[in-house]
Amino acid sequence: MKQRYSKAQMDYRASKEHFLQVSEQSDKRIASLQEDGNEVTQEEMETIIERTGLHRAYNDLIQAENVLINWSQTAIRNEKEFMENRETFEALYEKVKTDQEARGSLIHLAMKLRLE
Repeated sequence: MKQRYSKAQMDYRASKEHFLQVSEQSDKRIASLQEDGNEVTQEEMETIIERTGLHRAYNDLIQAENVLINWSQTAIRNEKEFMENRETFEALYEKVKTDQEARGSLIHLAMKLRLE
């Protein structure tokens, strides 16, 4: 049976893949400058980030993460495990904006949710 993903999950996967590709391009450009014996200046870094679209890809990824987290909060409301551990889950969702580990855990859990 083929796995079905929500729009939030698919958008997150696409944004993450795009960010990783753009990040790799940026790393290659930086490495190329360094191989030539040049020190990479702040101005050059900003130019690389602008030309590769790294900043935009990062912002798109963060937005996709936020949508995914919000979707997951709604999607798990009727799950047995959520109802049995409501306080734990709610505390985790409260930390999402201030605790990167909690954010990562929620994203990981959200990607495991499957549509019936």
